[in-house]
Amino acid sequence: MNQERVETPVVVRVVVNGLPSKDREDNWEKAQKMLLQALESECWPAGTATFALTPGGFIQAPFPSYDGKRGWNSSPQDFKKVIPFAKEAVNKVVTEKVLKKARRRAAFLTVGVDLNTDGGKLRKRDTRLNIHAEVVGVVNTASGKIVHWTGKSYPVGWQENTLVQEANLKSHLFCCRRMRVVVLGCHDLNMFSKRSYANQDPNGPRRSRCDDMQRSATAFKPTVILQHPHATDSPNIWSTGWSGARELLPDGHIYASGITYYRVGKKPRRPLADVLKRTRCCSNHVSDVIVDGYR
Repeated sequence: MNQERVETPVVVRVVVNGLPSKDREDNWEKAQKMLLQALESECWPAGTATFALTPGGFIQAPFPSYDGKRGWNSSPQDFKKVIPFAKEAVNKVVTEKVLKKARRRAAFLTVGVDLNTDGGKLRKRDTRLNIHAEVVGVVNTASGKIVHWTGKSYPVGWQENTLVQEANLKSHLFCCRRMRVVVLGCHDLNMFSKRSYANQDPNGPRRSRCDDMQRSATAFKPTVILQHPHATDSPNIWSTGWSGARELLPDGHIYASGITYYRVGKKPRRPLADVLKRTRCCSNHVSDVIVDGYR
């Protein structure tokens, strides 16, 4: 009897059902437990995937000190100053115990890290005292080394003056195993949204950032697009971003959003199955392993 060949997916998403942490405190122990739960799960597909994808803010960590610029004045050098703090957090979570499990599951692990100067508790979104950054590290599970860094380049409105932005848009472009990968922070996907583009000031920093990103990504011709959003309770949140990305980057036929399935203070608007189905390209290239977060 001929058995049907099961294709190893390119991407396996570590889907958090709930929040990765409580009140945005340091969650290194919880993040490690979630990774181990996923990597040890019987639901993990056969074979070794290329990427294991976590959501944005999978790790929450303090941002002890910072002497650079933020907001639209952030420079690539400013963003480099936040990397040591993110690296420390990733190393505390992605331990040798995790790597030992991960090596037979995925070649690379992408980890979303949120850093905040107030110890992880961003109490007032518009405060001028808080400085924060949203970072993504790509870990080579064979060597255990973090081989690539990027971070959020396109802030939501309340972050415009407080976020240390990644102004080096080339950092979103990553090559590995003959794949050309675009690695995006949370809101970065909307740099490809036609709706967002139409609502921008043509002479403002958002339009300039989107134009630069679209030019770089188009020239790069990615084959894989990985987004690292935060809480996602409806696929409609990212529908215009993915629509624009698929049109502008037609070679990027493998794509996925990392998922934290949660809505603050309210019931999620769409079932988890619907969110998962409509934030990825297809089931043969992207699989999901669900872990327990805080409800």
